[in-house]
Formats: sequence, structure tokens, C-alpha cells
Amino acid sequence: MRHNLLIVDDEELIRQGLRARLEYLKINTCEIFEAANGMAALEAVENHPIDIVITDIRMPDMDGLTLIHEIKKLQKDMQFVVLSGYAEFSYAETAIRLGVKAYLLKPLSNEELKKTFKKLYQDMERDSKIRSAMFRQTRMDREKQEYLQEKAINALLFDTSAETMDYKGLSEVCGIDAGDCSRDVFMMLSVIHINGETYDNMKFRRMDCDLIRFSVRNVFLELESSCGKQIVNSLSDNNQLYAVFFMEDEKRLRNEVERIFLEMRSVLEKRMKIYLTLGVSRYTLLLGRKSASEALGALKQRIIYGDSNLYFYEDTGIFSEQKFPVSQIHLLDSYLEKNEIHKIKNLLQEIFSEELMRKYGTPYLRIMWVRILNVILKHYDKKRKASTMEKLLMSFNLPDQIQSASEIQQRIIDIIMECVRAEAVNDMNARSKIQMAVRYIQEHYSENIAINDLAMSYGMSPNYFSSIFKAETSQSAVNYITELKVKKAQELLENSDLSVVDIAKRTGYEDSQYFFRVFKKHTGMTPLGYREQNRR
Repeated sequence: MRHNLLIVDDEELIRQGLRARLEYLKINTCEIFEAANGMAALEAVENHPIDIVITDIRMPDMDGLTLIHEIKKLQKDMQFVVLSGYAEFSYAETAIRLGVKAYLLKPLSNEELKKTFKKLYQDMERDSKIRSAMFRQTRMDREKQEYLQEKAINALLFDTSAETMDYKGLSEVCGIDAGDCSRDVFMMLSVIHINGETYDNMKFRRMDCDLIRFSVRNVFLELESSCGKQIVNSLSDNNQLYAVFFMEDEKRLRNEVERIFLEMRSVLEKRMKIYLTLGVSRYTLLLGRKSASEALGALKQRIIYGDSNLYFYEDTGIFSEQKFPVSQIHLLDSYLEKNEIHKIKNLLQEIFSEELMRKYGTPYLRIMWVRILNVILKHYDKKRKASTMEKLLMSFNLPDQIQSASEIQQRIIDIIMECVRAEAVNDMNARSKIQMAVRYIQEHYSENIAINDLAMSYGMSPNYFSSIFKAETSQSAVNYITELKVKKAQELLENSDLSVVDIAKRTGYEDSQYFFRVFKKHTGMTPLGYREQNRR
């Protein structure tokens, strides 16, 4: 096994001499770094992947033992070898206490140096194997615990012989510290369904369902929330997971589920193209088959009202009414796409009309707020407005502060207008970046320009870069580059005696045959035919 070494000594000749001896003795090193003092050594450790530090004891700004102490604060697994001209017992005692692997006195023979490094490498190899074994065992224990949780919760939800489970029982199954459980803890079950759209974008295949569920679990567990939450895979449906949300305040529990859903879809859709729909049970003190039936029943609403939404079982009565404004929600997305603010205002008046408010009551207000926020979030997520997304999610609890339907209409309009303004600024910045990209292409057309690298250099995703580039130039970036190369080749064919092979290279084509095909495709002529016809 090869390692990176750092030699620390204030005398350059000693550093160079030690480096030469290590190379002469064929000590298996990857890279050797040098530092003339303690501060330089600390900087090297912070900036390079160093495994072993060989240090002198006495140096001007920081002695070797102090250096070891400081490095261990940065990397506790670092290995140390001390080379010293001083045999004082206090030095050796301190070095041993700091975990130094060897305390060597100058002058040092080649045999002793080689023997020291042989033992050090053997110790490091042994420690590495022990750490790997411990890591594997920890991972196996964790996977076993996760499987037992999955098995227990799946059985709880669908086994006809299973009893219901309270929060204390759930805590025991999931390894949660339940405390004294002196107060009731309410729970809601959610069935998380992976939409078919996830597989339609060619990023994932059906066989990738375990990878997708792994990603969903990771994002779910990383999201901060004031409620507790657990998630397991469904053992009966590869495209589903089960999530349990719990807290003492049943009134806030639904709000937390809604907020977590919006954050999850924002992260998963934007970064990974994973699309989810959630069905959620009523809150309960006892989790069981009834909760599963409610969550699955709520999820069925997606067949009528669409995927990528959140459905609560307690809202099924409202959804079953014929006058629920489903079509208006779909129209909102269309109006947002065109920035038709006047139509959006009229649409919001329909959605929050007095008739509907009287008909459905205050729960309707909350349902529509989450639906509209989801539409706005989805629309602006497509355009990668990260800061706008954060502001939208911060607006999540607005309905709790609003007193009337007209006020919520105005707040929605304010949010949309803020998004529109942010979009205008971002698009203006994007157009400016495209102009810079065009200039770059014109100056570097003779190089191999990768669209992905070009987009990344201007802080844009490849898809967004391509769409803005086409809007600004009326052609794709690939076509623009190709046409520019062909145009430059035409100029060289007309005005120079360069060979076709040389012209191909000057316009960024290493393969002259490929250049020949591209040129003929764009001009209808071979390069030599073009030269003969247009030579001045």
C-alpha cells in the first residue's frame, strides 16, 4: 500500500536528504511533501491527503510535539514519526503519549529507517483491515435493523393477525427514544408512491427501483422537521414506501407533513428527476391496518386529480364533490407559464369564491393553498430558481396568519409577482451569460468545446443553458458551433493554401474524414470542390 508523506524540518538539506534516502530505500510512497516549519506543515495537512508526518522536534515557530498535537485536532488518524537529535526522556514520553509510532534519534542508519517504515506500514495495513471489518459489521447491523423495521411495519399495516401499535410500540420497533411517554403522541401514515414519470425521462429504468427508494429515504431522513418521522420500503410494491409522522400536537402534524412533502418534491424532482405522490391517513394514536387502508384510499385520488400531489384521507369528502376546482388548478400552471397575471387574478377569485368557501369551510383554504404552492413550486423549479424556492417554502405557514380569502388571494399574487421578477432578473443574467458564451465560442472555435462544460463554466445546467442559447441565437449551441467551424473552414479554403487536413485541425477537427462529412453536409460540396469554385 502506498502512502503520502510530509517531511517537516527547518533545514532544507535534511529534508532533501531524507527524501533521497526514502527513495533510495524504495519506501513505497505515493507523494512526498515538505514543510520548513510548523505553520507550513499545518497548511500542507489541510490542503493535501497526507497519511504520515515525519517531523523534527526543535523548530523556530512551533516544536514538533506541539505540531503533532495540532495536527491530531485536524486528523486524528494521522501517523507520526519523530526524528530528533535529542534523547531527553521527556520528549520521548510526550511523543508516546501523543501516539507517535516511532521516536528516532539522529544520525539514523538506512537499516533502522527501512525497518521503522516496514513496521509502520504493517501497522497501518492492520488498522485499515480492522476499520474495514468494523465498517462492514456496522453496515450489516444497520441493514439488519432496517430490514426488521421494514418487516415489522409492513406486517403491522397489512397482516390480518397483527394488533395495532401505539407510539411506544413504534419506538421499540424503530429504535426511537420514546422518553416516559406521559403524553399522547399522534401518528399519521403516508404511502409514498413513485410516479411512472420517474422512469419516462430515461434517467432511471424499472430495475432501478431500489436505488430510487434509497434516494427517497435519504432525502426524507435528512429533512429537518419539528415532528418525528420514520420511513421503510414497502415489501409488496417496489414503487412504494411507507412513512410514519408523529408528534404530540395533532393540529401541527398535518402542517409538518405538507411542508415535508413540498421540500421533498423540490429536492427530488429538481436534482434527481424523481416524482412522488403521497396518500396520508388521518392522525391516530394507534397505527395499524386501518391507517394503511386510509392512506391507500387517499392515494387513489391521484387517478382522478393527478400525480405529484399530496392527498389526505380526511379531504376525500371535499375531493368527491363535483365542484372542486380541479380544472382551475391546471389552468394556473398554464397561466404561470405565460405570466398572464390578470388571468391568474381572475382564476384565484374563482378558486376562493364565497360559494366554495361556504361550501367546504376552512379545510378547503388549507388544501388549496398547498395545491397552489405545489404548482408554483413545480413551475419555477423547472427554471432552477433556488433562492426563489427557498422563499416559497418559507411562505408555507402563511394560511395560519391570514384572516380572509381575499387576503390569501393577494398574498398568492404577491408571491407570484416576486417569482416573476426573480425570473426576469435571472433570465437577464442568463442572456448576458449566453452572450459571453457566444464570444467564447467565437474565440475558441478551433478547440473541442463540450456543451456540458460550457454550461457549467457559466453556472447553468446543460438543459437550461441550451434552452436560453436557442432562444437568444435561434439555433442550438451544437449547430451554432458547427456552423461557425464550417464558416471558418470556408474562409481558409478561399484565402489560403492550407491542406484540407490542416484546415480541419485549425477548425477543431482532429479527424479529417469527419470534417469532410460535416462540411459536405452543411455546404453540399466537398472541401476541395468548394475551394475550386470559390478560390479568388
